[in-house]
Amino acid sequence: MMADARVQAVRACAWQLAPLSLLTLVNFFNYLDRQIVYGMLSLIGDDFALTKVQMGWLGTANLLVFAALSLLSGPLADRFGPRLVLSAAIALWSLATLASAAAPSYEILLICRALVGVGEGVYGPGANALLCAAAPPERRGRALGIYNVGMALGGTVGLALGAALGPVMGWRSALLIAGLPGFLLAAAAVVMVFPSSVAAADRVSTRAVLAQPAFLIALGGGTLATFGMSGLITWSEYLLGVERSVPRVNAGLFMLAVGIACGAGGALLGGWAGDVAKRRHVGGHSLTIGISFVAGGLVAFLALHTHGIGPFLALVALTILLLSVYNGPAAAVVHEMVPPRLAATAQGTFLFGIHLLGNAPAPAIVGWIAEGSTLTTALHVPIAAFVVSGLLFVAVARLQARAAGAAQA
Repeated sequence: MMADARVQAVRACAWQLAPLSLLTLVNFFNYLDRQIVYGMLSLIGDDFALTKVQMGWLGTANLLVFAALSLLSGPLADRFGPRLVLSAAIALWSLATLASAAAPSYEILLICRALVGVGEGVYGPGANALLCAAAPPERRGRALGIYNVGMALGGTVGLALGAALGPVMGWRSALLIAGLPGFLLAAAAVVMVFPSSVAAADRVSTRAVLAQPAFLIALGGGTLATFGMSGLITWSEYLLGVERSVPRVNAGLFMLAVGIACGAGGALLGGWAGDVAKRRHVGGHSLTIGISFVAGGLVAFLALHTHGIGPFLALVALTILLLSVYNGPAAAVVHEMVPPRLAATAQGTFLFGIHLLGNAPAPAIVGWIAEGSTLTTALHVPIAAFVVSGLLFVAVARLQARAAGAAQA
């Protein structure tokens, strides 16, 4: 009996480790391919003679399509299993990244960036649901934190590569380098081992998810959070290089260092802190996000009103650390609200809402506000969104605690 238990434990570790390791690497290239363009916005803008609004639409088009496909792909992953869904998604966004490098006009580039969003939108819900199912509840936040280290590092490396390689070899060559590794990862996803509990599922509906007040409030908080993140990330290179006059190479090195130390560190910190808080409070994951967003928004406000370059960069680094805490427990918050058979559908619905209403419009809206003033002035809008988002997640934590108390009674 004990030997059988040990064999089952070893098998469990094997299937948990393989998805976590591979999907973390895939998440790295997911965000690298998305955000390398943001590190080269000024170069692309000069090449095609674009306005700030047109540059912002390179992010908005990607994220609008990403949101739409998130809603459609969640039920597909629940019904048919995530293996082929994930593999096809990785191959598609990698192909679209390569096509972006050959775009002869702004309009074609816009279409290619939208196709990158197709692949990324299909990928997200199945990956989140798989990892939430694979991890024990008491370690779910830490598993998701490790997974989202890939996001933090990939997004940071993408920005830094764009800022560093774009001026040297051109933005087209940089996109070629970014797109090629994805085809190897797509092949690896085909043979990745999945736990039997998520290999296939029954037909599900989103009605039960959408009817929950806690889910709707979390959706509102996530929407405001992704609006803020998208606005800051898209315009970070422009803020540092143009309005703060940081040399482009130095700006790229700073974004790389901050992404590694603060972006990845914040995701790990959020996963760990969320799990610790979860042991003491039913809504611990939500509470962790709420506190970090309120604090991060206030620090970001101080950064915008700090004129010395040294203190400004230090406050920016602290802001990234606090805001990245969200990336650890966010998917766990959604997972805890639904039965297992609704897992990918719930993740897809959540991703659809936050990216359609928050992530997608942010680059163009911030660019539109900056067009009539300055980027520094425009960035007050996403900063305010973080503070309100934090308050909403605190409210979610209270609702989760009340629901747990009612269930025990």
